[in-house]
Amino acid sequence: MLPLLLRRLSLRHARLAPGQTALLVLILALGVAVFTAVRLANRAAVSSFTHFTETLTGRSDYLIQAPSGPLPETILPELGAALSDLSVQIHPVVESTAAEPATPDAPRFGRRTFTLLGVDLVGVANLAAQQAASDPFFRASNDVGQETGFFDLFGDEPLAWISPYFAPKPPAHLHLVLNDRLVRLRVAGTIPHAPEAPAAPATLIVLDLPRLQEMVGRAGRIDRVEFVLEPGANLDARRIALAQRLEKLSLGASDNTSAPAATRWLVTTPGARRDTAEAMTAAFRLNLTVLSLIALLVGLYLVFQALDGAVVRRRAEIAILRSLGVDARTIRRAWLAEAAALGLAGAALGLLLGWAGAQFAVRAVGQTVNALYYSTSVQAAHLALPEALVSLAAGVAASLAAGWAPARVAASTPPAQVLVRSAPGAVGGRWLRSWPLAFGALLTGFVLSRLPPLDLGGGTRFPLAGHLAALCGILGGGVLAALALPALGRALRPLAARDASWRVAIGHIARPTGRHRLAAAALVCAIGMAAGMAILVSSFEKSVRAWVQSALQADLYISSSGAQSAGSDNKLPPETWRALASHPAVAHTALFSAYPLVLEGKPTTLGGGDLARQASRGGFLWVGPPPPPEALDPARNASMALASESFSERYRIQSGDTLVVPTPTGPKTLRVAALYADYGNERGALLVDRTHSSRWFGDDHASSVALDLVVGASPETVRAELLATHPGLSIFTNSGLRSEVLRIFRQTFSITYALEFIGLAVAVGGLALSLASVLLDRRDELTTLRALGFRRAEIAQAAAL
Repeated sequence: MLPLLLRRLSLRHARLAPGQTALLVLILALGVAVFTAVRLANRAAVSSFTHFTETLTGRSDYLIQAPSGPLPETILPELGAALSDLSVQIHPVVESTAAEPATPDAPRFGRRTFTLLGVDLVGVANLAAQQAASDPFFRASNDVGQETGFFDLFGDEPLAWISPYFAPKPPAHLHLVLNDRLVRLRVAGTIPHAPEAPAAPATLIVLDLPRLQEMVGRAGRIDRVEFVLEPGANLDARRIALAQRLEKLSLGASDNTSAPAATRWLVTTPGARRDTAEAMTAAFRLNLTVLSLIALLVGLYLVFQALDGAVVRRRAEIAILRSLGVDARTIRRAWLAEAAALGLAGAALGLLLGWAGAQFAVRAVGQTVNALYYSTSVQAAHLALPEALVSLAAGVAASLAAGWAPARVAASTPPAQVLVRSAPGAVGGRWLRSWPLAFGALLTGFVLSRLPPLDLGGGTRFPLAGHLAALCGILGGGVLAALALPALGRALRPLAARDASWRVAIGHIARPTGRHRLAAAALVCAIGMAAGMAILVSSFEKSVRAWVQSALQADLYISSSGAQSAGSDNKLPPETWRALASHPAVAHTALFSAYPLVLEGKPTTLGGGDLARQASRGGFLWVGPPPPPEALDPARNASMALASESFSERYRIQSGDTLVVPTPTGPKTLRVAALYADYGNERGALLVDRTHSSRWFGDDHASSVALDLVVGASPETVRAELLATHPGLSIFTNSGLRSEVLRIFRQTFSITYALEFIGLAVAVGGLALSLASVLLDRRDELTTLRALGFRRAEIAQAAAL
């Protein structure tokens, strides 16, 4: 019986009204497509955070890195002696970033960032030989294309290996911005693929470790050390012993009696770094997923409307079936099967649209991740079977949920009542159309909006109560809008005297059908959430403008042109910033240095700057009381720090609290003197006077430089002179940097704007579908109006009104 009903009751109507069916499938597909695109983009952004040495060595067993600053190269002999009996290979690594040079057509920010990986070529080649690589792991060719010997790789000119995905045909040379210089690297070949290792990302460049140390000014220092156990007997026991020895060797003494013993390095696994990346972006990705569900929720509204309207239009058929003895359960199953078929068709189409949309969404997500979290090279999203199944299940589940109530109405209405074609269909129970539900949902939403967010760990939190508040607002607002339609009709009644079209339109508004009410509720959902996001972004932009107005007071701002993302570590060497400071038009120079560190297992930043000068110019937006005078005096503030508002939120630190900060010269106990607003660092930052930070880290490099010019000097003229001398720098005037900050801000929210637009498009399409359904239900009435002399234009005007 069920297949027969599907052919006669469902497929026949789909053939008779193909446009309406196609529109419904398309709207459902849009909802699934947005959900799929965001999921694929999120997954791609995290999966791109690969530990780059995995492409050369396969997966390392363990790695060590300093809690702050680099590791001294002198630990390598110590590690070799301590681990000699474990048959483990030790691979030191230096990692840095570089960017494409700026051109008149390329923006100063947002250009492609490359990861430069310095490794011991001999050690990696030995590991590849041990892993039975089919051909030599590193090869090079000379200028005429002839292959050279392995030890020719260590000549005078630095050689680089690039990813096979960099370009269809590898260039002979690469031109990059590294720190303050434009560098030229000869491309020796492509990065070979180690067995069972991930493919090299398109933005990975491999160099010999001493070469990269020299180029980035880190002679004698390394970023981390990776350990690969050689295969053989007792591998699991050796892995446990390796971890225990590394932990034991990491313990050291402190030069500060008030602080605990210094930890020389942190012992982690490659997977732990990816887990940190996932934790950092967890709330961002979860919020995007919730936003993407708005389009699917609106699609659910529309499927409900369409199926409920179909029940009204097919009343006569349902009555005949019931009279012929078809039981209510079979009719309900047929209706649910029709809903599932619509959902499957929409989900399948949405899956294809979602994959295509993900190729654009992944760039928008990547821009945000680059600006706020870490450097990602993601350029494309790939569709895997689990993601496809989730999207298909979401579309079918949404369609079944929407079809449940119409199926019950179709199956439970007595035949005698169903035969009355004009009988209005009731959408849901009476409680769904009650004022107490509307105001109760809105009140619940208000209460939920006052609750704090959930702590997801890793320094991120998720506003579950806030999203539930939004859901209550959607429900309460939708019910309220539906209940207000009759009142709106009564309020508009004086306009009915204008002409017959107005009288017909206002009459229907005063006596709305279920589809009128659902159309209003769907628009409340889409427009309410889009307006909410627009208000949020606008409010945040006002805060950012106020922060920029306060923080940017100098005439010129200078940084490396290679610093293109939150994961960039390009800096200015002392000789460069001293040359900038010595320019005759410069009256004062303010330096800022940023040092990444790991605090309580979470990455953050320690900044060093001229606190007194910044505060005297109103450069801080204080959150709470300002700091005492001694906190701004370099002679008295060695044990004091300022904390950004995001740092305070992340580490639950308030003004007056103390914390222990790791540095290369030992742990430092710092008291937080005040909190300040900062929108330039999502992970939070501690700020100390640069005279102390440069001493603690043994590093006089500057992350950025701010220049105050002498009276009468033209910022544009001085900028042009400095760029001519230092082409590897990004130099902005005050107004230019403010404009660039706001450009990056809007670029960061591009994915949000897209989700807003799609939600509105789905809602407007649903409104058209709803009105088409209403007009189909009123065919007899429209025929009567035509017989009474109504023109087609007048009927169209009534529908539009």
